[in-house]
Formats: sequence, C-alpha cells, structure tokens
Amino acid sequence: MPAPKTIYFSQIAAGAWNDWVRVINISHQQAKVLAIARNHAAQTVWSAERNLNPYEAWHPPVQGQADQRGDVSLEIRSDQPIVGERHCHLGTQVLDFSGASAENRTVANRLFFPELYSGALDWLRVFNVGEMEALISIVARDVNGRIIRQLQGKATSLGWWDVSDQNLGQLDGTLEIMSTQPVVAERHMHYSGNKTAVGQLGIAID
Repeated sequence: MPAPKTIYFSQIAAGAWNDWVRVINISHQQAKVLAIARNHAAQTVWSAERNLNPYEAWHPPVQGQADQRGDVSLEIRSDQPIVGERHCHLGTQVLDFSGASAENRTVANRLFFPELYSGALDWLRVFNVGEMEALISIVARDVNGRIIRQLQGKATSLGWWDVSDQNLGQLDGTLEIMSTQPVVAERHMHYSGNKTAVGQLGIAID
C-alpha cells in the first residue's frame, strides 16, 4: 500500500507535557507540506508550511505555539508521500505515536485495542477525521469476550471525544471502537505511580 499524503496526530498536549513532531518527505520529489492544528471545536488555531526536499525531515514547531490555549489535534498534508512521528514527554513518561492514516490501518470506522489493564490508568482520545459529525460506540470486553461496558458519544468533524477509566471502570480485557465516520483512536496507559507510560493507536479491523 502506498505511503500517505495526509497523516493525523490526535493530540498535541497543553500544559506540562512536551511534544515533539517530525515529518519526512519519503518521495524523490520536493514536497509542499502543511501542518494544521485545531482545537476541540475544530477551529484552526495554528498552521505552518514547509517545502521539503526528498527524504528531508521537518520538525513543525508545535510545542508552545500550537498548544498555547489548550490541547489541539494536528493534521499534516503533503502533495508527496510522507511519514511522521510524535513524542510526548513528562518526566520519565514518554509516549510515542506514528502519524495515523488509512494507509497505515490506523484510521478507520472500526478500531480495536487488544488490551485494557486494571492495574494502570487508561485514557483514550477518539479523533473524528471525517467530514460529518461522528456517532461513536465503545465496547469493552473481558478476556473471555464477555461485554462488560458500552459507551456512546459524539465528535464533530475534526473534533474529538475523550474517554478514561472514570467512564470505563478498571477492566482487564479489550476495547472496540465503532464510528459512523473515520476516526483515529489514541490510548495512553500510565502505571508505576505515573512514572511509566505506554501509547498505542487503535488497529483498523474493517
């Protein structure tokens, strides 16, 4: 499958967390790349452009600029194929996410997380990258496949819905996300007294 020309990051975190993003033009032609940050209401609050030579890397200066007024999402568009990565740091906690895309099977109407863990703190962001409001259903199951909890929510086009243990409860099992629009789902798991963190993107299963 070809590499994407549009990638998404569900979150650039405001506050104490520090974000670092890199995007690379993986084509043999110059690429025109545009980074767009949006708030929860899907309003554009920051953008930056750069022309990249073949295999040149760019660090969009999101930290302290895009996130000045709170969390934002980040969309990166290019006229040539790109890949991207985000690191989010707080003390000893580091979250690492590749840029999500349909081509990489991390943007879809149905996403799956193989693990929920009751011994840690779970937090998820479901980011609607579709053109219309998304109706979102979440199904949490135990390790035997029994449904434990179901939630429903909405996200505007290019907006998001956050879910955590406060909604899901402490569970050992799996999580399925179904949406009427294509979405990205990002999971943060914090444990060891908030000294360690693991980040995951939901896997497309349709």
